[in-house]
Amino acid sequence: MAWRRDGEPANKPAAGTFLCPSRIRRSVRDASAFDATQFLGLARAAKRDPYRLSLFARHLEPDEDPLIFLPVHSGTLIVTDQRVVEFRAHLDVHGAWNVRSFEGYGIHQAWPRGAIREIEHRFQASEVTAVGSHQGEEKLLLAAEAGPVEVRVSKGYEPTLTADEFVVLRAAVLGNQAK
Repeated sequence: MAWRRDGEPANKPAAGTFLCPSRIRRSVRDASAFDATQFLGLARAAKRDPYRLSLFARHLEPDEDPLIFLPVHSGTLIVTDQRVVEFRAHLDVHGAWNVRSFEGYGIHQAWPRGAIREIEHRFQASEVTAVGSHQGEEKLLLAAEAGPVEVRVSKGYEPTLTADEFVVLRAAVLGNQAK
């Protein structure tokens, strides 16, 4: 057994420190929270990185289960059994162009699932650009109690969310809401 300089065992917490390993284990979620989650859009074929998923899981309540994971423009949309959450990357920035480090993900917007009355999926093709290409914008329009909300899914030549995936997303957002 290793000993500290004050004569106490090295694995004993300092005086005044109370650690309960079972509470810590229960309160901090990891990537396993996403085992039953459906990955839609660009995430459908993406590698499931446990570290990245654990960064999202930290923001979930212990009894909250993620149902849908959808990458959106500048972030990620996660639908759980209790709420709809839009995450954005949190960067440590110094100056206009100097990103020091990636700090994880932060909640940009969140709505209780019961507060969302309707959801629409739209893809609007823009006009022809100078090089002759058509670039469009894909959006989700949420009719929430606090007012309409627009979430940009992607910009590109075609939608990333298929019609079948939107049906799954819509059912997760509107159906069987937790009370």
